[in-house]
Amino acid sequence: MMTRNFVLTMVLAGAASIATTASAKDGDTVATGLRPAVHVAGTPEIRWTVEERLAAHGVSGTSVAVLRDGKIAWARGYGVRQKGKREAVTTETMFSVGSLSKVGTAAVVLRMVDDGHLDLDRDVNDYLKRWKIPASPLAQGRAVTLRRLLSHTAGMNVHGFPDYLPGAALPTILDTLDGRKPSQTEAVRMVYTPGTQFRYSGGGITIEQLVVEDVLGVDFETAAKRYLFDPLGMKRSTYRQPLDPKFGDIAMAHDSKGQPTALPRGYEAMPETAASGLWTTPSDYARMVAAFIASWRGAPGAFLSRALAEQMMTEVAPGSVGLGPFIEGRGATRRFHHGGSNNSYRAWMEGNLSSGNGVVIFTNGTDGDDLYPEIRRAVAASEGWPDSGVADVPAVKLPDARLSELQGLYRVQPTGVLGERMRMAAMVPAFRVSLADGALRIGAEAGGGYRLVPADRSNFVFADDADRWVEFVTGGDGRIERIILRNGLSAIEAVRQP
Repeated sequence: MMTRNFVLTMVLAGAASIATTASAKDGDTVATGLRPAVHVAGTPEIRWTVEERLAAHGVSGTSVAVLRDGKIAWARGYGVRQKGKREAVTTETMFSVGSLSKVGTAAVVLRMVDDGHLDLDRDVNDYLKRWKIPASPLAQGRAVTLRRLLSHTAGMNVHGFPDYLPGAALPTILDTLDGRKPSQTEAVRMVYTPGTQFRYSGGGITIEQLVVEDVLGVDFETAAKRYLFDPLGMKRSTYRQPLDPKFGDIAMAHDSKGQPTALPRGYEAMPETAASGLWTTPSDYARMVAAFIASWRGAPGAFLSRALAEQMMTEVAPGSVGLGPFIEGRGATRRFHHGGSNNSYRAWMEGNLSSGNGVVIFTNGTDGDDLYPEIRRAVAASEGWPDSGVADVPAVKLPDARLSELQGLYRVQPTGVLGERMRMAAMVPAFRVSLADGALRIGAEAGGGYRLVPADRSNFVFADDADRWVEFVTGGDGRIERIILRNGLSAIEAVRQP
C-alpha cells in the first residue's frame, strides 16, 4: 500500500507541474472557442468567449482541467467566485460537484474491494449494522449488491436530493434512508427487482455510504480521506457538510437568474454526502480521472488493480453505467463520464480510456449545464479530439406543411428504452412536439422544451446536444405514427396520440 501511494504521488506531482506551464496558451484558446452543438452547412461558424457565455447563462464562474495521455495538461479558472465581487475563480477554487460525488464514492468502495474489506457481489445487508434494506417480495431471491448499487441496477428509489439552506436542520444518514424529518425525500426502498432494469438512484448510493461507514467504523469523510484524498493528493477536497469556510477560495452559489443565493453563507449544504456532497477543484478531480485511466492501463502501483479497473469501466446490464461512471463509445471513442447537478452548481467530467484524454468542468450557477457543454466542445476542438460534440448537418429547409404534420403528443410505450442493451423506465410519460418561431421543439408542453434542427426530412438533432436525435417514423397509411428519441446507444419509442 505504501509503495502504491508513493508511486501515485510522484506521478501526480509531475502532472501538476505540467498544468502550471501550459495553462496560459491552452486556456486562452478555449476561452475564445466556445461553440454550439450543431453547425449547418453553408452557415458561418459561431464562436463565443467564456465571458460572453458566462453572462448569457447567468453563471459567475467556471473552472476547467484538461488531461492528455492520462496526465493533467492544464487547468484554469474563468470569471468570479460571486457576482458583484472581484475575487477571481482560480485553479484552487472549490466547487460543489453534485453527482460527480458518486464517482468519488465508487473510488472509495473499489479501493476497499481491492483491500479485501468488501465483496462486490455479496448481499449488502450482510455488511449493514445500523439499518437494513427492508425485505420485499420484489426481490424475488435477488440480492442488493454493491455491483448493482454502483451501476444503479439494484432496484432502489430516490433519484436525487435537494440541498439545504444555511441554518436548516440537516438529516442524518438514517433520517435519509427512512425518509424521516428533516430529510426532504421519501424513504429509500426497493421498487423493482434487482438486476432487471436501470434506475438512477441517489438513495442507492446512500446505502453504499452506510456500508462503508459500518464496515470501517468511521464517518464517510474519514474513509474518503484514507482511501481517496490522501492516496491521490487531493488536498482541496472534502465530503464534510456543510463546507467549512476556513477552506477559503470557494465558488459561491447562484440561482437560475444568476443572482447570489444561500446567503449569508453563500452556499448550501448537501448532507447526503456520498451521493452529492463532494467539494473539490477540477485539478483535484482530474487526479482521480487520471488514476482511473492509469489503473485501466495497468500502470505499476496504480490506484486500483487492473482487473477491478476493467470492471469499473464495463457496463453492468441492463444499464449503461459501470461501477460508478457512465460508459459509452467503442474503441478510440470509448469514454467514461458523469454529470453533476446540485441546486446552484453544475459539473461535468470525462476520460477517454484509449487516448487518456479528458476534461473536468465545474460551474457555480443553476444554468451551468448549458455552459459546460459549450466549454467541452471548445476543449475538444482545441485538443483535436475525434468526438467533438458538434453535429455537422446539411442545410435543410422543410416546408411549413411538413413541420406542421410532425406536431403532436407522443406517448412513451411500456417497452421504455430500446437500443442495444439498456432497459429503464422513461422519465416522462409523453413528449409533445410543437412548432414555435419556425422551428420544431420537443418537451413536456407545447412550445417548450428543446429546439430541433433538421438533418433530413425525418431526422432532427437537438440544437444543444449533438448526441440526441429524434426520428419521425411514417406508418403504412403515410402518416406519422411514432418517434424514436436516440441518445447514444439507447432510444425511447413514443407513439403518436389521436
